[in-house]
Amino acid sequence: MSVARTILCLGQVLLLCAATVTAHHAFSPVYDSKRSTTVTGVVVEFRFVNPHAMLTLDVADDAGKPVKWTVEFAGQLNLAEIGWTKDSLKPGEQITVTGNPTHVVSHQMAFVRIVKADATVLLPAAAQRTDILEQERRERARSRTQSP
Repeated sequence: MSVARTILCLGQVLLLCAATVTAHHAFSPVYDSKRSTTVTGVVVEFRFVNPHAMLTLDVADDAGKPVKWTVEFAGQLNLAEIGWTKDSLKPGEQITVTGNPTHVVSHQMAFVRIVKADATVLLPAAAQRTDILEQERRERARSRTQSP
């Protein structure tokens, strides 16, 4: 009886885990990684939350009328790990955002890069980690060539 109950419990746990995994979307069905778009606008709201941080941006169309853009980021935990906070992007701040657009929604993208008015560049966690690793690799190579 206890073996059957254990198997039943494990089965239920596996079903719950499978439901959780399928509930989160993959990147490629939503965003087009082969294309990028860049817009300049004014921050309306930056929501520093999980599972994805979200940015709402007012971007002027050809007639000068504001159009709301939505930018999706990695989650709060990934961004916080590289120094982002809820105040990294403030309402009223002008920024230029580059990202991968969606396949169907015309004013939404996945974050690739932000340039602030003061020329500060914000990158996703993976890109910043790659830059840090590359810098460390260069420093190790330089120290090897300088060692006697």
